[in-house]
Amino acid sequence: MKNKGFTLIELLAVIVILAIIALIAVPIILNIIGDAKKESDERSKDLYLNAVEQAIARKNLTEEFNPTTCTVNGTGNLTCTSNGKQIDLTVEVEGTKPTGGTITIKDGVITSENLVFGGSDVQGDEPKVPEAVSFETDSWETIAANVKAGTDIYKVGDTKEVTLSGTEFEGKTFTVRVANTSTPAECRGADFSQTACGFVLEFEDVIANYNMNSTDTNVGGYPKSAMYTYLKDTVFKALPEELQNVIIDTKVISGNESGKSDNYITEDKLYLLSTHEIWENGTSYPINNDSAWNNTRQLDYYADREVTTDDGYTPAIKKIDNVATYWWLRSALSGGSHFYAVSTTGLWNNGASNTTAGVAPAFRLG
Repeated sequence: MKNKGFTLIELLAVIVILAIIALIAVPIILNIIGDAKKESDERSKDLYLNAVEQAIARKNLTEEFNPTTCTVNGTGNLTCTSNGKQIDLTVEVEGTKPTGGTITIKDGVITSENLVFGGSDVQGDEPKVPEAVSFETDSWETIAANVKAGTDIYKVGDTKEVTLSGTEFEGKTFTVRVANTSTPAECRGADFSQTACGFVLEFEDVIANYNMNSTDTNVGGYPKSAMYTYLKDTVFKALPEELQNVIIDTKVISGNESGKSDNYITEDKLYLLSTHEIWENGTSYPINNDSAWNNTRQLDYYADREVTTDDGYTPAIKKIDNVATYWWLRSALSGGSHFYAVSTTGLWNNGASNTTAGVAPAFRLG
């Protein structure tokens, strides 16, 4: 029996069919590959930009660093222009670094970028900022996006409810308020705390009672206190996850204790306020023993209400269960073992470090 092969017409038909399939399939496959590459580059870009902002914040802990433009060098790190000087910045990131490109920055926040990953440009898209309605009703994600974009709809004094979780707070709801929106030139100083710069929120009242330390000591200042650990390990974790995700790291400068000459510098999500962030010094009842007084500024909320150490009572009063209470500040008393606190009448005071008093932390978005 003879084997019968394909005829020429049949072969041509098969070739035509394969060609049609190829014409349809190849672009689809190439698009899939291209989309996957684009998504990968976008993820790499987002990780890299977050790492850049963190690197800028870390560098500001040790020296004045206020870059305006940065160029990606051959190692994927940056060469930045800051105060007229060229400064190299190491960017630590898990993932792919760009091979080229530029970044523009204002007040430590990236405003635009054009990065190259594997030979392909990843141009920064126009920011898709959710529409802002009000601080009270907007989601934390919407608020943070609008703050970063420079939207000015949120005003000093605006408030919003926050429910805390965990056994410490048992789902209690507290109020946070906008305490600051401005960033004056002094905020760009190398030895200036960022705790009263930019978009600062504070708890309107006391959320818990706690001691600064288990004994009456302020050795090591605020960063070595039991309160510092309590804020990081308990209070921050009790915040809603959506809020945790948008709080930024803040350079915190706090005063030293007796016998020390250098202030303490940390980088924190939550922090207590300091004396100068509440009051300006008056003439009758000035504060003289906070070594970090000149390393920060008065928050807009208290400045707008002209709060001074002589007559700024009511705006500084905080309550717990609707009763006015003492609440702690992060400022160590440089002449003793105590920390500063705010009294039930809104005046400054200081108390033994093992005294139980109110906790009313602040934090920043941006």
